[in-house]
Order: sequence, then structure tokens, then C-alpha cells
Amino acid sequence: MTVQLVEFGELSCYTTSKEEAQFIYKEIFDDHCYNVPGLPDAPFIVDAGANIGLFSLYAKQKYPACTILAFEPAPETYGLLTRNLELNHATSGVQTFPCGLASQAGTMALTYFPHLPGNSTLVPAEKRKLYEEAVKKRGSEAADARFGGATQVNVKLERLSRFLGNCPGLQRIDLLKVDVEGAELEVLKGLDDAHWALVRNVMVETWEPSGYSTPDRAVVGVQGVYRHSSRCRVGSCAVLHDHCSS
Repeated sequence: MTVQLVEFGELSCYTTSKEEAQFIYKEIFDDHCYNVPGLPDAPFIVDAGANIGLFSLYAKQKYPACTILAFEPAPETYGLLTRNLELNHATSGVQTFPCGLASQAGTMALTYFPHLPGNSTLVPAEKRKLYEEAVKKRGSEAADARFGGATQVNVKLERLSRFLGNCPGLQRIDLLKVDVEGAELEVLKGLDDAHWALVRNVMVETWEPSGYSTPDRAVVGVQGVYRHSSRCRVGSCAVLHDHCSS
């Protein structure tokens, strides 16, 4: 796919899908779907499913002193992530990792959509439903243009706690952002008890028509749950932890 530079005023980014980049930018920068009140001036943030880096760039703009661990398994997308951080002078305090997050380390096939790279997934059944919705709304030709050309790419998976264990003096995880296209629970299961105790806020992206509602089940009884379109904010992690450990 051809890489192009998209201008957004205060920042620019490289992408292979201008339409998708514009959509994600609007969600994050205009709609503020990841706005979490009460974070400290220098929060510790995990960006699981970093894509081309727009959330990490948003976090660095809002919290210049923040620390970010950013994970992206798709090789081409990971390359754009690192380029965009460098392009926008946002590399300070940001570590990037070319892998996905899961309950166990290993290798798995990622379905990569070159025209919609942000929808690339380890759970292709969910995207089949999204494709069917696109056919209903836009017609088969438009849906094929977006989801066509999918390939299978073997990607590396690691447990999140493996990386958190390499952060000396870690005292808190102020925000765990999870946008991994159907593999959300796998990310959460990759946290050890000691690291769960440090998590202050979790934000999970889901697509409700898919029927994948793990965040809803996981946060039963948890106060501070807010919805922004398909996104769910969890204000406490206690019940999430109990759910994932069962």
C-alpha cells in the first residue's frame, strides 16, 4: 500500500488509509473519546493496539511528561507508528514494541486489512460481521474496497506483565487503553496480580453489534463506567481482575 502524509493542523501522520486516519483522529482529538479526568501530570500509560500512533500522540500532547508503553503487532503499521512518533517529536518517554498482547506468549495469525489496517484482527469472525454491516449500509462494492486484499501475517504475542516487570520503580498504571479488535480479554489476562493492583483506569474499545461484550460482563458491579459511542471506560479494576482470574 502507498504511504501518504496526512495533515491535521497541529500534527501530521503517515498512513496507508487516509479515510481511516481521519476517522480515528476525529474520535480521539475532536470527540475526546479517550479523555480520562483526574490523571496526574506525568501519567504512566499503556497503549495496547497503538495502530499508527494517534492515541500516543494525543497523550503526549495532553501530558508531555507521560510515560507510554505502546504495542502494535502488524509490521507495516508498527513502522508507521514509529515514524509518526518521530515526525511529531513525541519519542521522549515512549517505548514501542512490535508485538501483540495476550494471556500467554506465542505466535498467532493476524488478519491484516491493507485498506483498513486499524481493523486488522486476531479474531476474524468479528470482522466478518462488520463486513456484512458494511454491505448493508454501503453495498458490496464499497465493502469489498475496504475489506478486500486481506492477508494472514504471523505476529508475536507477549504478556503485558513481561514488559511491566522491566519498569523499575513502577508504582502505578494510570491508564490502560485497549483497542485490539476483539482480543481485549486476552490483553487483560496477561496481567499478573501485582500489576493489576497498580492499574487506576482501563479504557476498552468494543464494537457492540459483533456480540463481543466482554467489557460489559467484566465490569458488572464496578462504579464509574462511561460510554462514548462504542468505547467503555472502567473507573476501577477490582472486578475486572476477579473476572479475568476466574
